[in-house]
Amino acid sequence: MKRAFAAVIVAASLISGCVTVAPLPTPTDWMPGPTSLPPTATPSQVPLATPTGTPSATVAAPSATPSGPPPTPSGTLDPALSAQINAVIASVPALRELQPTRDVPFEFITREQFRDALVALNDAEAPVEVRAAEGRLLKRLGLLPADANMDALVLDLYGAQVLAYYQPEDGHFYIISRDQPFGGSDKIVVAHEYTHALQDQHFDLKTNTISDVTQGDAQLGQLAVIEGDATLTSQLWATQNLTPEELLQLLGEAFGQLDQSKLEGIPLVLRRQLEFPYTEGFLFANGMYEEGGFDAINAAIQTPPASTEQILHPEKYTSNEAPAAVDAPDLLNSLGDGWYAVYEETLGELGVQILATGGEEPGFNIPGFPVDWPHQEVAAGWGGDRLRMYESLSGQWLIAWQTAWDTEADAAEFEVRVNDLLGSFTGPTRVEANGDEVLVRIASAQQLLFDCCR
Repeated sequence: MKRAFAAVIVAASLISGCVTVAPLPTPTDWMPGPTSLPPTATPSQVPLATPTGTPSATVAAPSATPSGPPPTPSGTLDPALSAQINAVIASVPALRELQPTRDVPFEFITREQFRDALVALNDAEAPVEVRAAEGRLLKRLGLLPADANMDALVLDLYGAQVLAYYQPEDGHFYIISRDQPFGGSDKIVVAHEYTHALQDQHFDLKTNTISDVTQGDAQLGQLAVIEGDATLTSQLWATQNLTPEELLQLLGEAFGQLDQSKLEGIPLVLRRQLEFPYTEGFLFANGMYEEGGFDAINAAIQTPPASTEQILHPEKYTSNEAPAAVDAPDLLNSLGDGWYAVYEETLGELGVQILATGGEEPGFNIPGFPVDWPHQEVAAGWGGDRLRMYESLSGQWLIAWQTAWDTEADAAEFEVRVNDLLGSFTGPTRVEANGDEVLVRIASAQQLLFDCCR
């Protein structure tokens, strides 16, 4: 039963909206930065290149928050409600083994105010042209429908799902008002957000986050530790502080909302980026906690995983198996005048995993439980990658994606899967394997695949 409640609490975090927002990746409660294919141009992210302009998408993980005054709280807080929130806040530090160094004000805002803040955050995290380029990339890879508006999808996804968020810029956390009694799931959200405040006070989340939007995979790995820690802490808090009745009510609420109707129409790449920091991040943090307690998690926050691979395979983090340094081909000289490099990113194992599914969904997918993703073995041998996308003034385009693999067998497996997916891409494709490396090129015209690379 304990394991089931852990999963329910993770689900409640996602449903309630404790999400940290990042670029194409995922907006979330802590509002970090973009994550590109794994990140995108918004707070929190998606691997295969994250869409930009979302709470956690585009470029990778935690990142800057919008400047300017925080949202204005709506109405006067009921003293009884304030007492419930303060009771949660008072009980988290001893559990998390981090004592606060300053007060953390909380405020209630409307969902409209949150959506406005989300738009501002999205713009602050990634320039509109970067988000637009990421959207075009995802469409060319077959991960977004041709008519999709990525910014709108991210806003819909995060704007409706998030219930609260912490903002490192002002040290406050904000709770989105809703017409429901304050219950067990709301208390979990408060514990989650207050954990972010403690993380920030002790580890300076705003300063010590990856700011390079072209390093989305590393950003997403970093974000997963932060969100995984907060999710684990809120789970521990719930099992120690909620009554059996509240836990059972939470169980019913969570599983009652686990039908995918809320996410219907949201592409897998965006959903996966939203979930990853909480689901796989929780599993990673829980493993660290079981091995070394919160000291191990503190160490992982200060020396974060270098990739989503290290989140998916924690043993690679503990053994310091870093991604291989890979550079995508520089083709500007070959392409000639009128061409520009418009997007660059590392997709990481998570990005490859998303691509390898070919849009297939797992048969069993409940947040908090390990999930077997279709064709995930293809991504498991990932060693490193780098992608560049080029576009011309005449409307032509070319994607050059260099990948490295742990073994030649892993490279061959990836080559076969990419060839299986050729019908998903929106242009002619050329796949070249060389030992433990595979170069994938996709272009707007067949001739470009040869003219650029003789």
